[in-house]
Amino acid sequence: YDGSGGNNHAIEHFETTGHRVSIKLGTITPEGTADAYCYVCDDNKVDPHLATHLQVFGISVSAQQKTEKSVAELQLEQNLKFDFSMTTADGTQLQPVAGPGLTGLCNLGNSCYMSSVLQCVFGIDRFRDRYFPSAAEHFATCTQPRPAQCVLCQLHKLADGLWSGRYAILETDEEGNTGHQQGIPPAQFKMAIAKDHYEFSTMRQQDAFEFLQHLAKQVNIVERTVAGGANDPTSVFDFSTEERLQCSECSRVRYKTQKVSSASLPVIKRPVTNAIDTLDSQAQFAPVSLKECLDLMTSDETVDGYNCPQCQKPTTAIKSTKFATFPKVLAMQVRRFELVNWVPQKLDVPVQVPLDQIDLEPYKGRGIQPGEELLPETDDAADAAPASAPADEQAVDEEVVSQLESMGFPRVRCVKAVKKTGNCGAEAAMNWIFEHMDDADIDIPDDAPAASGPSVDPEAVEQLMAMGFSKERVEKELAKTGGDPNRALDRLLNFDGTEDDVAMTSPEGSAAVAMSDDSESASVFELTGFVSHKGSSVHCGHYIANVRQGLGADTQWFLFNDAKVV
Repeated sequence: YDGSGGNNHAIEHFETTGHRVSIKLGTITPEGTADAYCYVCDDNKVDPHLATHLQVFGISVSAQQKTEKSVAELQLEQNLKFDFSMTTADGTQLQPVAGPGLTGLCNLGNSCYMSSVLQCVFGIDRFRDRYFPSAAEHFATCTQPRPAQCVLCQLHKLADGLWSGRYAILETDEEGNTGHQQGIPPAQFKMAIAKDHYEFSTMRQQDAFEFLQHLAKQVNIVERTVAGGANDPTSVFDFSTEERLQCSECSRVRYKTQKVSSASLPVIKRPVTNAIDTLDSQAQFAPVSLKECLDLMTSDETVDGYNCPQCQKPTTAIKSTKFATFPKVLAMQVRRFELVNWVPQKLDVPVQVPLDQIDLEPYKGRGIQPGEELLPETDDAADAAPASAPADEQAVDEEVVSQLESMGFPRVRCVKAVKKTGNCGAEAAMNWIFEHMDDADIDIPDDAPAASGPSVDPEAVEQLMAMGFSKERVEKELAKTGGDPNRALDRLLNFDGTEDDVAMTSPEGSAAVAMSDDSESASVFELTGFVSHKGSSVHCGHYIANVRQGLGADTQWFLFNDAKVV
């Protein structure tokens, strides 16, 4: 259950007999639940007809009593007990610390992903300055009848808890030895920020990067109800990417910019060949640098079966993605996993990030260059699809869709990814999902029906207008999304109201890319924090955070392991 492996007896039995599913008998409950594992999928499954299936073997579910811990309970226990060496490489003992900005967060049960992200996020000046100084004022003036459900109340409360220092008190035993602090439990914050979310509202372990995206979206939504979002701290993450596509036959090009709030970096899997590659004798892969990851992300890739609107036939295109603008704070995810036999496996590839400044100017797009000719305007999705069928008419490989769903992706995203990548396999589809995670229409089916008429729900219009959007824009997006307020909100948050805002049609136009108030041309960045996943499995493990405080000679790095801060 912890990814450490075993003796493979169950797998050998499956390979010998072909018995595909196992039930952990000690976890059967009278309610009809139990741990079920499928060796074909190599994953835990839920059997909705467990009672019927076990009846074949003479097992009455209603008469069973649970005698063993389930896999989820074992993972939770491992998470709560997780510890690691508190000594540095040179043998120095790390000392517990406490104070403003050094307050730990209690583990609520598989909540380390949330705690680690929050420590990094509230280490950003804009978040701290937005919610900490004005906490008392907000508490006195908030008009929400239930503060526990008010996201703004919980953001201010959390900022006060982390930065006031009132709750960061180191404990001492009877002999006077200093121990760790108790930390504060962010239970109400979790309830408010994860309300109605099908994953984050549960007690299961989640992906830290996905939670960061969810947190930023929820903060952006509530901030739009206050001064039209003028104080929204999530704007520090916003930037634009430039996608360049060139047909290999006619050499014409197309440029497109897209608003995003994070970057997803691939890694290079380079097996260790000798002791010089790494200082860790147990390591499987040699370290890679952040520069190598950025080079790979912005490198050219070949698109086969591209329907060139100029050539009017299938050709090969070269596509690349670079930065069009830079954010004030660049949030990056390193994709350290791969599919092995259609099962996601973690890649233990060390990524070396410089502690000094790094200039991303070489990765900035230059827009349309003199002498380049533009491709005729047409539907990008139709161009990218193989010539055998339009993108919306392709038959999807249900096996690949099922594999993606087993990784936790919604079915709409899985189907869309398989279509967009031309049924080229699960790995290509998974990469497409990560590259388009910020797309406003990622959860909108390709065959979603258009609005039947101009009429929209007045209540939905009123709710969206309360977030600071104009009535005209709200009605326009509701009409485009068939009256669905959630999909309309996604479009409102990600587009500025014009369909052509992403098209770059001239060298002059390429310099006039829409930028948020927090987007800058400055390309020099410095590492301020990172979240690490401990464990060999993508399905479980433990998250910790390292956060930098201070500048120059006063710089200090602190490690946050839930309530423990050193």
